[in-house]
Formats: sequence, structure tokens, C-alpha cells
Amino acid sequence: MDTKQDKIARFKTGRFSFNDYLSVASYFKNESLDEELKQMLKKDWDKAGGEGMSEEELELLLDQLHLQIGKEEPSASSDRSRFQLRFARVAVWLLLPALLFGATLAYFGIKFYGHTDAWAEIHSPIGARTKFHLPDGTEGWLNGGAVVKYPLDFKKREVEVSGEVWFDVVHNKRKKFRVKTPFLDVDVLGTRFNVVAYENEDIAEVILEQGRVNVSCQATNEELTLQPDEQLIYCKENRRMEKRHIDSKAYTSWKDGLLIFRNVPMAELAKRLERKYNSEIILHGDELKALIFRATFEDESLEKICSMLASVAPIRYEVHKRTSHQDGTFDRERVEIWLKE
Repeated sequence: MDTKQDKIARFKTGRFSFNDYLSVASYFKNESLDEELKQMLKKDWDKAGGEGMSEEELELLLDQLHLQIGKEEPSASSDRSRFQLRFARVAVWLLLPALLFGATLAYFGIKFYGHTDAWAEIHSPIGARTKFHLPDGTEGWLNGGAVVKYPLDFKKREVEVSGEVWFDVVHNKRKKFRVKTPFLDVDVLGTRFNVVAYENEDIAEVILEQGRVNVSCQATNEELTLQPDEQLIYCKENRRMEKRHIDSKAYTSWKDGLLIFRNVPMAELAKRLERKYNSEIILHGDELKALIFRATFEDESLEKICSMLASVAPIRYEVHKRTSHQDGTFDRERVEIWLKE
């Protein structure tokens, strides 16, 4: 089992999970751990080549950590001004949890001297939805298997995304917000939108709910602007972007536990089900792929959804349960669908 030292060590390298972040932040909120944390602070300061740190100075530094992580406003004092530069080299490592809560760097006058590559990653488990918050107040949802990665200093308001992610971006007219994917870059000032960027899919998408976004294609340097209720589809094979007018709520309702389909072909319906359930859906025949559906589902199982579709359309289906391998892994659930003869 990981120790506190293990999790803090991962924090120092910038390679930590969201659970690591929650654990480390909790350590600095828990005053009963002060003695242990003071020893860690002193050890890191000594390794950094600093002069001896007194007990009083250790107490003062920990007091500031508790205040900042608790989102309380610090009061100025000559003692705090005296040590803010002296302890910068060690605090830059151990104040990382506080950075995610606000103004600790500005208060201590600390910069990432040579450590600007510190990044955080938020992962959503397969088959789940995960809410997240970014340092500037932006929030959103990750669909199953999606990842958001961002620099801890967050000066550029820039994130990297894979999978499907919905954003509600805090408006800042002086500093744009950028979402980078392996295929498209999305620039906004403040708005709500959905990004779909799966490595194993033939297309990438951007769906706009509110505001305005600029989308640029990395392969062609082409740029398009989206208005509310518009969808941009990028085809990886021919490197072309296409805009469509859609009902954005039907494409972003997954974050609320809903799947809404409004006159969509079976091929699109199957693709969205594959994303949600981490499954493989095999459609037999072009006529089936073109079959149009209108439906709403709320957290039903994949097999239940197939049963409901079969009750309103001339289709039959077969569900192949996941099989296990010797290494302990499982195949994806597989569904085959045919038109009835």
C-alpha cells in the first residue's frame, strides 16, 4: 500500500493521479500530521542545500499551508516576508496541493524555477462519468475513459484532452482558454462546449452549446468558428472539417446520465453507445446503419437499450458477454445487430 511519502514523492515529479492529489491535499489540512510533515519539509530543505530551518520557521510555514489550503486569507507580517524567499526552493515542491486552491504562489513570491513541466492528470474510469474543476474555476465532465491534463501553474489556461469531455469555461476576455487534442485545437474566452477526441475513432468532434469557439485543424491549418447548436466533424482519413446545425443538448446530455437521440441513423447511435459502455457494436448491413431512431435513455444497461430498440424497430440482436483472459483482463462486451428478414 502506498505511504504518504510515496504519494508526496509522485507529486514532486508531477506524475500523480487525481487520488494522489486528494490524499496529499488532505495531509496538509490535517493538523495531527504536522510533526511528520515538518520533518518532510526539513528533509527537502536540507537536500536543496539550504541552511538549517528552525522549529519556529517550520511552524510558520505549516501555518501558511493550513491557511491557504483552507482558503483563508493570510495576514501580512515581517516574519512571513523574511522567510518567503528563503524557503522558496523547498516550498515549490510541497506547496503543490495549495496551488490548485488559489493564491499561494503569489503570496510566497514563488515561481517554478526550472520545474515548469509539472502537470496534473484527471482520469475517468471506463463506464463512469467524472466531474472536474480546474484552477481558474472552469469545470466540466469526463466521459468514461477520458483524460484531461493541465500544467499546475495554469498561466496559459491550456489543457490537453483525449476521449469525450464537456467544458463550462470561466470567462476571461484577457486570456483565452485552449483545449488541445491530437487532431484539433479549440480556443474560447468563456463558453460551454463538448469535445470528442478518441484515438481509435475515425472522426473527432466539437459541439457548441453556448458562446463561440474557434476550431483549428493541426493537419491543414484550417480554422472554423462555431455558433451555438453547431457541430464540427473532422474526418481523419481525408483531413476535412464539416459544420452541421444540431440540437447540442442531444449530444451533451451524457454528462447528466441521459442519452438523447433525435432522428439519428443507427450508425451514429451505435457509436455513442460504444463510447458510453466501452463496448463493440457490430451492425450488419448498410440498410440497418441508415435506420433512423428517436429515443431517450437514462442509465439503462446496454442489453436493456437493445431490447427497447428491438421493441420499436424491425431488428434482432445478440449480446456476447465479456470473456476473461489468463492475464486477468477482459474482452469488451460485444453486440451484433441485424435487420429482421
